[in-house]
Amino acid sequence: MFHLFRLRKAAIAVLAAALLPGLLMPSVHAGNEEAPFEVWVPTNTDKVMRDEPFPAEAGKAMKLGAARNEYEAGQVIVKAAGAPLRKLQVSVGDLKQTDGPAKIGAEHIELFKQHYIEVTTSTTPAYPKGWYPDALIPLDGKLEVETGYNQGIWVKIYVPKGQPAGVYTGQITLHETGKPVRIPVELTVWDFELTDESHAKTAFGIWGGPIQEAHGNVQGEEAWRYIEKYYWASVEHRLTPGYLPIPDTDIDEYVERAPKFVNDPRVSAYRLPYYKDAQGEPDTERIKLLVDKLRERGLLDKAYFYVSEIDEPVPHPGASNHYDRVKAINEALQQAAPDVPHLVTIQPLEELLGHVDIWTPEIDKFDAGFAEERQAAGESVWWYTSVFPKHPFPSYHTDDDLVGTRLLAWMQRDYGVEGTLYWATTQFQKYDSGQKKYVSRDVWKDPLAFPGANGDGYLFYPGTEIGIDGPVGTIRLEVLRESMEDYEYLWQYEQRLRRTAAELGIEDDFPYRAAIRPFYDRLYENVRSFAEEPANVLEVRGEIAREIVAPQAVPALVTVDSPAAGVRDVAVYAAKGAEVTVNGRPAELAEQGPAYDKYTVRLELAPGLHDVDIIVNRDGASEAIHRKLAVRERVAPYVIGLNDAETAAAINRFTSSTVGLSLSAEHATEGHYAMKADFSANVNFPNFRLFEAGKGFRSADWSKFETLEFDVFNPGGTAQFYVKFHGLNGKTDDSFIQIVRSGHGKTIRIPLRQVNLDLTQIKGIEIWMWRSALPQTLYFDNFRFTSVAEQAPMTP
Repeated sequence: MFHLFRLRKAAIAVLAAALLPGLLMPSVHAGNEEAPFEVWVPTNTDKVMRDEPFPAEAGKAMKLGAARNEYEAGQVIVKAAGAPLRKLQVSVGDLKQTDGPAKIGAEHIELFKQHYIEVTTSTTPAYPKGWYPDALIPLDGKLEVETGYNQGIWVKIYVPKGQPAGVYTGQITLHETGKPVRIPVELTVWDFELTDESHAKTAFGIWGGPIQEAHGNVQGEEAWRYIEKYYWASVEHRLTPGYLPIPDTDIDEYVERAPKFVNDPRVSAYRLPYYKDAQGEPDTERIKLLVDKLRERGLLDKAYFYVSEIDEPVPHPGASNHYDRVKAINEALQQAAPDVPHLVTIQPLEELLGHVDIWTPEIDKFDAGFAEERQAAGESVWWYTSVFPKHPFPSYHTDDDLVGTRLLAWMQRDYGVEGTLYWATTQFQKYDSGQKKYVSRDVWKDPLAFPGANGDGYLFYPGTEIGIDGPVGTIRLEVLRESMEDYEYLWQYEQRLRRTAAELGIEDDFPYRAAIRPFYDRLYENVRSFAEEPANVLEVRGEIAREIVAPQAVPALVTVDSPAAGVRDVAVYAAKGAEVTVNGRPAELAEQGPAYDKYTVRLELAPGLHDVDIIVNRDGASEAIHRKLAVRERVAPYVIGLNDAETAAAINRFTSSTVGLSLSAEHATEGHYAMKADFSANVNFPNFRLFEAGKGFRSADWSKFETLEFDVFNPGGTAQFYVKFHGLNGKTDDSFIQIVRSGHGKTIRIPLRQVNLDLTQIKGIEIWMWRSALPQTLYFDNFRFTSVAEQAPMTP
């Protein structure tokens, strides 16, 4: 199920050590005509390390698919079999249409050498130290490859607008001595075209200072020319930076230079300058002058404010409360520019309602229900990732998989998130925690721009060291473009669904997300849980493309809902007079509209992937619709008690030196009592624990349970805490963040299949918070498991 790279993770050092001696042995070839190297063609979402062993059946051909006006990439990994390669020649020719005269010329195909960078301190235990591919250096036709090591070649193809659909074939040729190796390339061009416009907004920050330093400490207009190079390089990857690459001191000059960027259809959004007076307060007069001039030129539609002073605000007592500062700045911006939205990097919370226009939480703090509430109220929701969260959440880190990077746009479309923010793509310097400032760094050798995560803060390299007068891209950047193009596929697919819905008279009422739900479900369970399988992503992407272009004999739409564990409700909306079967079973007529009939079937399914075939017949025409339904959860009807918080003895099974725990008659959800937990202010990592089989609970074997559940009530102040699982071997899984709204209760439900520990050897759970300037009180009740079979209680 898992690719070799996923299997090895922390154990890669052992595996590589076992296999490397064999890799260093010369390969046996039949005569001198054989090529002195091996090749492997992985997917474009595999990240192959320099010393990674080839799989037993390494791919030898490149098979791609793309729409018009899309870039599509592939890669070839070369390993020297005996002597090192000193002048390996790499070339690629035209791709020619197999059933027509069209071609995609070699001028639309670029080759790059993958540059490896050494990770000496891992971002997470999930991925090892070692040499990771990152920068993509334009290939001049020749490569050097050391014996026993991989050298990746990145292949990027652009499919021009108007290109005829069909299958195109060609080859990549690799030759040093002996017989050349020819790698077949097959590219399917699908019969639709991506728009220049991106339908997701982005704000991928470009820091000018590191660019200036990296390119010879350029100043003035020369510096802006370099910054603009990085700006357009980002836009070409469907990632719009935040600020426009122009000076903003002179308002008239700014307004004159802005249209070049704002009016480009590829630019999705831009961050307005924020002016302060001598006292550090918002200069509303100057802000209003700028906004009024931009409005006169029709340049405000894509604009937003994002004030660094209130980035990631946290509550504080008294006059230093960041939330109060958010409110003050928002009030000033509303006076100066009421039609420009105000972005704040924080999850939606009651304390700031009415003072934020664009809520932007980190992806692990995203609350889908609250987000939908705010969007219904006319506000927007974006999200972002940076150093945190780390694996298993998606990231752009060097030592992490690329599947999460690619899936983030799918998740964004799924959850209705309107934009993505990233703090820096050009941080070529290094943050020195001791000096509390950024200092110089050799970006080509040192992957750590900011403590805690390799690769965080930069997606480009400066090209000066390799003779390029501008930016050099990365594999991470290329996969981000693939991700944003995937988003456009989903947008195009929804447009196709809308056309059919219009035929059926339900365009405004049809649940489009439920129609795409089966595709999303095959890729991930939620933001923190997805299979690291690149081939699976490409398979689903291909199915979406084929759905976009497939003709329809009978207008019909399919939705899939999950009302309960192991249950899928399939609904078919079809033109009136149709007959519908699902897996050969007649569907039940559930609803009739003026131009459509709705049919439903309830499927009870075991965990796994299930084929569902839907046939819609009408007036002699037949429409066949195929879906694959992913089911992960199992029906677990039994509740197994862990700690009911009903007595002082039950409360005493929890231990803490930093949180006050007591029995309370308030906010009980089961029985008469709950556990009151007082988290003190200004304490590092306040926490309480339920530990030790025989003391905190009956058994260390939790493998027979499906979920861990408990209830929590938050009387005031949005609460954020983590549920951390501990194993008897000392390993932990601390990736289960929980957010409870002020004045709300919530049932926490954690599928134990998502816990990355040996479930037969569990030491216990810990609930902890970050240090806070304000105290927090929560009420916990009814800690329990669910199970497929009846089990003895887990109370000791």
